[in-house]
Amino acid sequence: MQNYEAGWYPNFWQGQGPLTCRRTCSIWVGGVPESEMTKDMTEEFERTNVCKITRDPEIIEKPINDPLSHWLYGNQFDDKTNCYVGTPFGVKEDDHYMCLCVCDKPDLVVSKIYDPVWDGGSGQSVITVDITNVGASASIASFARLIDPDTLANDVQATPVIAPGATVTLVFTLGYWVFDPDAHLEVTADYKEMVEECDETNNTLVYSKQG
Repeated sequence: MQNYEAGWYPNFWQGQGPLTCRRTCSIWVGGVPESEMTKDMTEEFERTNVCKITRDPEIIEKPINDPLSHWLYGNQFDDKTNCYVGTPFGVKEDDHYMCLCVCDKPDLVVSKIYDPVWDGGSGQSVITVDITNVGASASIASFARLIDPDTLANDVQATPVIAPGATVTLVFTLGYWVFDPDAHLEVTADYKEMVEECDETNNTLVYSKQG
């Protein structure tokens, strides 16, 4: 399984429409639609995109937050600007629909900060940190930073390319025992903002523990 940012978007944009889901997602969020290859089952069509329709087109065009609206899920094929929904009584189709758009960029998070340990030989606190790419594509190389907000002491470590769903472990050091008496640390992945991510607000994790 793979995590990614996703959302529903109407297949109309500033008077343009109806649009395919690929065009819809590109215009609204610069992403791609949730889709599958269909050649083996349909022959005529290469790909199907996830879409949904409702009883009132105005809900989609405005859009209106209508808690009483009900939706049927279907398929939008290639360049055909209709959403096709199968029911026990036949196929419904509509050119007013919502597309499920996903972000195909990387997304780096600090997934774990381990308890600091003291290295008596070097006189340093050693802090091991896991950074995970929860996005849908590989990240570029970047930098992560650990900082002690109380002293402003910090350490920066290079982060290698991380494949989707993969985790790398980095080791940071600070030249004193961080439990004095308590430890407060912050680690930020991609702190120089070199990676274009799905979510630019989830890069930091805080460690706080009493000594």
